[in-house]
Amino acid sequence: MANAERTSSGSDIDEKKRKRKLSNRESARRSRLKKQKLMEDTIHEISSLERRIKENSERCRVVKQRLDSVESENAVLKSEKIWLSSYVSDLENMIATTSLKQTQNGGGGDCGDDQNANAEIAVGDCRRRPWKLSCDSLQPIASFKT
Repeated sequence: MANAERTSSGSDIDEKKRKRKLSNRESARRSRLKKQKLMEDTIHEISSLERRIKENSERCRVVKQRLDSVESENAVLKSEKIWLSSYVSDLENMIATTSLKQTQNGGGGDCGDDQNANAEIAVGDCRRRPWKLSCDSLQPIASFKT
């Protein structure tokens, strides 16, 4: 009976080994499938991220171009503002000089008063609405350089 027990024990051990091998094979198969799925998901995510990077790079390029354009326009507007401020200042100086001369000359007469009144109205319009420079009849003083 000892032989029968050994054979029976031996077959039990063989059966356990066979089940363990089968279990290990199944576990390895699941592990390979899991690894393959993880790899596919990672590749898909990389592809998606690369597409987003490309889209964002394009957006960034467009925004950079717009920024450059706005900065250029801003520089032009600042330059125009400086010129207009100087122009208005020169016009104010011309008015003050003309008013001073009229005061010193005792009023100057009807024709001079009409011209000064027209000049003051035009300068007032330029100060209130400098973007509507319909003040072409007014000339800056000679010292102003453009």
